[in-house]
Amino acid sequence: MTLNKKYRDELLVALRMHEISGERVGEVLAGVEAHVVETGEDPVAAFGRPREYAAQVAAQLDRSTGKRSTLDAVGGGLAVAALVMFGSEYLLDGLFADASTIPYTLKDTAALSALLVFIAGGTVLFFRAFTATARNQVYAVAALGTFVLSILSQFAIGWVFDDVAPLYEMPRWLAIAVGATLLAGAVGMLAHAIRRGRVVYPKAS
Repeated sequence: MTLNKKYRDELLVALRMHEISGERVGEVLAGVEAHVVETGEDPVAAFGRPREYAAQVAAQLDRSTGKRSTLDAVGGGLAVAALVMFGSEYLLDGLFADASTIPYTLKDTAALSALLVFIAGGTVLFFRAFTATARNQVYAVAALGTFVLSILSQFAIGWVFDDVAPLYEMPRWLAIAVGATLLAGAVGMLAHAIRRGRVVYPKAS
């Protein structure tokens, strides 16, 4: 008997949701596949449903054995989001602005910062809804509510903050350079995450 593709794919996704390294994911998948081939046992009967088994695996791992801590995962995701949001803002402003100097108001900065915080929080809650062993629906509703708040915050900031007086100004060339540098940093972090998440099966002895 071979491991059916549906179970394997669901287990792969569930393990990734727990921020488990690709090397460790490969070991877990290889172990499940070997057990099913040797015994012919149904994987659900042997290991449980994919999400349940992934949670069991994650509970036994830490940073030294292939699982990122929640703080690492949140910090990394927040850093990438910040680099992309501010990088694209500066780069596009620098490329398409009519004036040689680009003003940035308190409203601009507050709106981007609020959007970043709410999106990051909503994303964390979404992953928690998928990986938590209890109260999944509560986390899912909270994630949805956070994304709604991110939209409402933009209207609220528009009413509260001044969009006329500049908080700081930046020459076009500097905006382009800063924007490109920030986006390059985001690409580098994403490339590292992709390398870490690439599934690596253990070598046959």
